[in-house]
Order: sequence, then structure tokens, then C-alpha cells
Amino acid sequence: MERGCSKYILPRNYAFQRGRVNTKQSKDFLAEQTVEQAALEGIPLADVEKRMLYFTESDSTSCDNPIELNDEFETQCETKEYEMKISRLLHHAYRRLKDENPEQVRIWDQAIRTLRKGDHYLLVMVDQSSTADLAWWMPILWGFGISVVIFILIVVETSLDRRGLIPSWVFGWISSDRQTQKFQFSLIISGTIGIWFIVKLARLGALGDVAKTLLNSLLSTFSFLRLKGRSRR
Repeated sequence: MERGCSKYILPRNYAFQRGRVNTKQSKDFLAEQTVEQAALEGIPLADVEKRMLYFTESDSTSCDNPIELNDEFETQCETKEYEMKISRLLHHAYRRLKDENPEQVRIWDQAIRTLRKGDHYLLVMVDQSSTADLAWWMPILWGFGISVVIFILIVVETSLDRRGLIPSWVFGWISSDRQTQKFQFSLIISGTIGIWFIVKLARLGALGDVAKTLLNSLLSTFSFLRLKGRSRR
């Protein structure tokens, strides 16, 4: 038995065929796929990183000493980097199974459903991995959505203004000259994209620790808008 949580070297005889699995068996399967994917990609996983896949405070059968494990983990690893690495491996492992063995995908989904019944740290990385496919086109979607909203506002404003239902001071900044309107529209779009780009750089730390700290403070202020995560403590 490893210190902290169950050993990550896994048995092959899962009980998934019968549809009756516990959290330990579910974590065994997901941890095995993660470790296998790391080996395929040549990504090193420390012993404590593998055992951390089993972390929970609510199920002693899959993690019998979570406090000791968490303390060991925090002395050796950086949480954000670890979660990014594991979520990426989970994402790649799931895609691999979809291509190679659809039956394993069914087992994967069943394991996730089992873990959803409790509070397990592995689910944090699972949820992050499920959004990986969305990441690259989200800026495009935001840009498209903002453009549509601006266009609708212009159409509504024009229609209401013709009826004299809008005071002149509300949209007085919009020029009646077509060329000026194009310039104003381009300025709004460019400003929106610029703000998004600056926020992205700040999150990556490219603008320095002060900007990153400020951004994280602002994001934490609106944390209620995000899905509730799972804490290790």
C-alpha cells in the first residue's frame, strides 16, 4: 500500500461489465488511462501525482489518508500546473479511446457517473478536460456574438429613432454619416478584441505579476458566475 492513497498500479479485471462499480474501481480505470496516456506522450508523472488522482476526503476506500497526501503534494507540485497537465492527458486519453476502443468509452462514462455521486478531486480535471475542445473557438464565438449584438442594437436604434422614441442624447454619439458610422463600428470591434487580447495576456502572466494578480482578483469577484469547483480541503 502506498502512503496516502491507493496504489496506482491497476488490476485489469474491472466490474464494469456488471454495471456495479465503486469509486475505487472507477478511479483505477481513469488513473490507468491517464498514466498510459502520459507514457505515450512521454510526459513524466511523479508518484505523488499519480496518487493524487485518488484524492478525496469523502471515501476512505479510495484514499485512506488524504491530509498526508495533500501535504506531500503541496510540497512537491504546483496545483494549477498539475491540473492543466492531468486535464490535458484525460482529454487526449478519451479521444484515443474513442478512436481505438468504443467499449472503453462506455466504461469511461460509467466511471465518471460513479464518481459524480461523491466529491472527488479527479472530477476537477475531468471537467476541465471536457472544455478543451471549446477553448480554441470560444474567442471566435464571443467575437461573433458581440458583433451580432452590436448590429441588432444599431438596427433597433435606427428603427426607434425614426419614430422619435429615443432622446437624442442616448445615441447622439452615432454619426449620421455612413463613413463615420463604419469607423465607429470598426473602433468598437477593435476595442472589444483588444480588451479580450489584453485579458488573455494578463491571464498568461505576459503583462507581469501585477496585471495577473489584478485580473485574478477581478475574476474571483465574479466567481459566482462559474461552475463550483471541488476543493482539496
